[in-house]
Amino acid sequence: MFEAPILDPTRFAALGEVVEGHGVPGDLERLRGVLHSGEGEFHYRLAGGKSPDGLPMVTIHLDGQVMLTCRRCLEGVPFDLEVDERIVMVRDEAELPELEEETAGIDVIVQPERLDVAALLEEEILLALPLAPAHPEGACGADREVAQQQRENPFAALAKLKPTSGL
Repeated sequence: MFEAPILDPTRFAALGEVVEGHGVPGDLERLRGVLHSGEGEFHYRLAGGKSPDGLPMVTIHLDGQVMLTCRRCLEGVPFDLEVDERIVMVRDEAELPELEEETAGIDVIVQPERLDVAALLEEEILLALPLAPAHPEGACGADREVAQQQRENPFAALAKLKPTSGL
């Protein structure tokens, strides 16, 4: 089971603390439902700090690999994770920016009482996954199956049934 700390976000950001670790994707409950298998590994680093506006902020770096299901052949396809995200925390919903005021790569949330690192990492991994994972062109089991079917003449079986007569 994946175990990660539950942090006090105010203290974590104010002191510029850092939490690092690694885990196995199959140990994250919500992630388990979208994986081909639980194999793989991820590494994470969370760092507390302040945004340019002086608000509490958490910087997340996450990398690793998960095994997804190819939408074409239904076999496992490895997917490389690479997440770099910044989360700025505000006191209440009134301080949340309007949609057009949001900055790419920076999420703004209402500061939680406690920051569950495992839940945060799971959410970031889920958001990073492709909607329709597939093998690269030519590497998919479905591509090999189609190529095999194309090589076989579909009428070859009929030719064997045709009587051979010397007429």
